Amino acid sequence: MNNSKRYHKSHQQFLERLSELIISSMASGQVSIESLASKMYISRGQLTRRVKAITGLTTQQYAMQIRLDKASELLSGQEYSIYDIAFKCGFEDPTSFSRAFRRKYGIPPSVYRNNISYNINEIDI
Repeated sequence: MNNSKRYHKSHQQFLERLSELIISSMASGQVSIESLASKMYISRGQLTRRVKAITGLTTQQYAMQIRLDKASELLSGQEYSIYDIAFKCGFEDPTSFSRAFRRKYGIPPSVYRNNISYNINEIDI
């Protein structure tokens, strides 16, 4: 999890476990709150309240943040196409991925990837 906030140790462990479950569920496209709650051995309501209390985000918003953080990591390499990254991060299609990515980062995934490549290449010169 690429999160700069500092949490209490129990909160950090909870978020790390939840993030792992979100990431493992992404490729199947099934990042459902019910499934996450079940795998965390708590009710959907408990999951929702705990995530909101710790992060200030809804569970859906937190899951989207994790998915987009993972996408930004994958975009920093050239291993996968943007199309592949969209599906690896649990999006139904590249268009919905691009829209969500642009909302969070302010630029499309292709521009983000090109800027990372440009900045890395500039450092090497």
